Amino acid sequence: MWAESPEIAEFHEHARSEIRREVTNEVKCKKITECATYDEFKEHVAAAFLKPIDIRRKPGARDATPSTAHDSNIANLMEKEKTDDVCDKLAKELTDIDLSDVKCPQNAFNFEKDWRRACKSSQSKVKYLRKIPWKKYRKIFKVEGSLTMLGDIITALYKERRKEGVKEEDRLDYEEFLFATFRGLSRIRGISMAVAFLEDEVNMCKEIFRELKKTAKSSDVGYTEADVDKLEPTFVEDDSDDDDKNK
Repeated sequence: MWAESPEIAEFHEHARSEIRREVTNEVKCKKITECATYDEFKEHVAAAFLKPIDIRRKPGARDATPSTAHDSNIANLMEKEKTDDVCDKLAKELTDIDLSDVKCPQNAFNFEKDWRRACKSSQSKVKYLRKIPWKKYRKIFKVEGSLTMLGDIITALYKERRKEGVKEEDRLDYEEFLFATFRGLSRIRGISMAVAFLEDEVNMCKEIFRELKKTAKSSDVGYTEADVDKLEPTFVEDDSDDDDKNK
């Protein structure tokens, strides 16, 4: 029997990964609206490939038929997935899509899929975020802990904010969009957990909120300095207590 080349082995691994991803995504799509908490959702996703023990099966005996409907679904999927189908799906997954074809996501799964496929630069990421009304964030990420791109979102917002040569009216429009976006993010369940994983992005948030306050003082925008002060603690810890302790 001829040895499998590294290229073929790599392809087979990609094919197996695609099948695993397909099964996992099916579980995510089904359970994201059924689970009451993120922990429950996470358990279902983690168990996507677990096979329940069949107490009727003798030790050491090979399975003649799937013991559960769950096993049957996976077996059918594995059988259905042919090499050509996997290649087509891999190619489609790696192909960029035009942002003009992308609409406001309905859930966290749609958001992450669009974010990875259509948002390759900070400009395209911000363009995508502009499609999302600030009041929709809570509905999109209604499962606690489903927001996994917060750091990437903040980085994109920060980079676009620092661009030079922007007209004043465009800058003010972007400032209002920034405030609205952070306002929407702040309403997501479990946002504090996502913020806890931020590192360099915390300093980016500090600079963004500092600029928002300056704009609120000097220009006529749709928010006030008090609005920013109320929003800021969600993303930036208050350092005043630490400063008092160090004195």
